[in-house]
Amino acid sequence: MAGKWSMLHVTVRDALTKTVMPARIHIKRADGACFLPTAETERRFDAGHVPQVILPEHFRHSLHLCRQGDIRSMHLSTGEATFPVPAERLTLWVARGHEHRAVRRTFAAKPDGAVHVDVALDRVEHLRKSGWHSGDMHVHFTRTTVADDYILAYLLAAEDLPAVNNMVYKEAGKVEAPQRKMGHAGTHYQLHHDHQIVAGGEEFRDNDLYGHMISAGISKVIEPISVGWQLGRREDYPLFSQVCDWTHDQGGIAGWAHGGIVRMHESLPVEAALRKLDFVESIQFNWFTGFYFWYRLLNCGLRLAVTGGSDFPFGADVLAPWYPNLGLDRTYVNLGAGKAFTYDAYMNGIRRGRTFASNGPLLLLTVNGKGPGAAVRLDGGVRDVKVFARAVCQHPLDRMEVVVNGAVEHVVDGRGGQREIVCETRLRLRESSWVAARVRGHVTPGAYGGVAPWNLHAHTSPVYVHRGGRPILQRADATAMADYVRLIREVYRRGGTFKNERQRRALSANLAKAEAFYERLLKR
Repeated sequence: MAGKWSMLHVTVRDALTKTVMPARIHIKRADGACFLPTAETERRFDAGHVPQVILPEHFRHSLHLCRQGDIRSMHLSTGEATFPVPAERLTLWVARGHEHRAVRRTFAAKPDGAVHVDVALDRVEHLRKSGWHSGDMHVHFTRTTVADDYILAYLLAAEDLPAVNNMVYKEAGKVEAPQRKMGHAGTHYQLHHDHQIVAGGEEFRDNDLYGHMISAGISKVIEPISVGWQLGRREDYPLFSQVCDWTHDQGGIAGWAHGGIVRMHESLPVEAALRKLDFVESIQFNWFTGFYFWYRLLNCGLRLAVTGGSDFPFGADVLAPWYPNLGLDRTYVNLGAGKAFTYDAYMNGIRRGRTFASNGPLLLLTVNGKGPGAAVRLDGGVRDVKVFARAVCQHPLDRMEVVVNGAVEHVVDGRGGQREIVCETRLRLRESSWVAARVRGHVTPGAYGGVAPWNLHAHTSPVYVHRGGRPILQRADATAMADYVRLIREVYRRGGTFKNERQRRALSANLAKAEAFYERLLKR
């Protein structure tokens, strides 16, 4: 290495406690190229042995269909590492999830020399102190050995991510991202000063008809994992309503993936009308998808939590190859201040709608003092509610919006890129309503060291406000959903594949029940 290389020693600390902590880093060379050290692909990963720097070659075998993807990440397993770097002017970027402020340091590495870079990360917010805990509800990482568990747990620690719903799926009849253990029994890892939960789950999919759904908190695989010819190499059966029931039978929660917009005619409004779902995934891939179905279903009086999930390693380079999307899209759950974090409590918080979803901003909401998932009753002539919302982010925010039944009722402008926006207002509600907060922003690639604009989104689950005991209902959306069910009934009749008439009748019965549900709303 003489003449062209230098040794870099990097240490990452918590700015307040001075504790050395895991983090993700990337290094830019003078010409803008990303530098990766040579991987020491030692296969021994356990509680007492892990490389200082975890590189893609350590876990590429766990990326199934994405093994050939362009991922150039560097994760410091303990927060401290020494490795050779080119002897030139370099820029070091250090990040750790959404609750720490990312840092950029430029330094000169001299030939045959050594350079020490000590980085202290300030906290944007410490949500866990007030009972909020985050997880990525949509991850696919192959786990066939204990070493795979530890690799993923160390990646989570570096991303400051307490938990993942790590899902098996099926593609063209082949099982992908298998999970050596389902649920979360035996998958709790105490690493450094923190803990990570790697919980096996399942994405049940049908690209021919129904779409994709998520099963989380389950203890065994729900067969056949996929239906339809494209993914399952079989008929379009069992129905997703049955998969939801089997998920709940195991004590898990069931939700819809990708906001219901991956396929043209997904059956999300059917399972929602049948009261089979707990949540709708609405923040993913630099995008908020809740406008398409989630808002409409809430306007039909259904209670569905919002979640975020990355789909890692799919779209891993949505921001940059060296800025992987693991934990980028998160679901924050309020367990209550002082309550211990467990995966069961996390699942139950989603079930109760005590969530906000985010790909960066941290967003809190109360309506008459009650948080997401709660109900507020207005009796007599009372029409006003007091709304408090607060958003904070390490990057500038454009605006905060208070949403009532899908319409923006109050706006607070970011005024040139504030990193904190607070809203305190009173709203007069003309009818029973769901109330939520959302916040948006944008980050240029140069501001975070990526290659694509980072479109910031966060959205709370609603607080449900009932006036005079009346249900929440927007007739236009009930009409739209009834018409949609009639549309997909014809699509499914023409395009569905079934073994027998019994299977076809079961689908027809579900569609009829869903249509009747939406039509009953219109008769109120």
